[in-house]
Amino acid sequence: MKTFKKAYLLLFSLTAFIHTTNAQSKANIEVNFDKNIAPMKPIWAWFGYDEPNYTYMKDGQKLLTEISKLSPVPVYVRAHNLLTSGDGTPALKWGSTNAYTEDAKGNPVYNWKIVDQIFDTYVKRGMKPLAQIGFMPEALSTKPQPYQHKWKPGARYDEILTGWAYPPKDYKKWAIWYTSGLNIV
Repeated sequence: MKTFKKAYLLLFSLTAFIHTTNAQSKANIEVNFDKNIAPMKPIWAWFGYDEPNYTYMKDGQKLLTEISKLSPVPVYVRAHNLLTSGDGTPALKWGSTNAYTEDAKGNPVYNWKIVDQIFDTYVKRGMKPLAQIGFMPEALSTKPQPYQHKWKPGARYDEILTGWAYPPKDYKKWAIWYTSGLNIV
């Protein structure tokens, strides 16, 4: 716990230093790690990640269990790509749930199976999901192709900002989809 306190204080100090540096031209901060003032009470435990499909896999479940056991308070978790189209195959900086597609006539088809697996994994571990309801389903994207990016370190944003990052082609369908997603999830 002492190591955690030191890491927390260091992070707090660095944050304060950066903020102070931006506000003034010079600041001095001194931290005495040997002096205990009071027990540290966690007020917020959270993290996020890009690859939601690893959540319900064996190693993802193991990692989430370990993270939840480390915290004396419930852990909040937020994952990208909860509404991205695809078959649930994981990839770096990518995920997919296929929560929204359309049939041949353009009618909405909702499938919450993968999203449910993700949220069930969190809830089973006492975690609190923060639902990031962003990223455009392929069927609603104004530029659906290319849809999935192939992320690699150093990639330019024009390679990463593919169909998932475009606005909806039909705002009425988007509004209905968005509202129905909020009610179902």
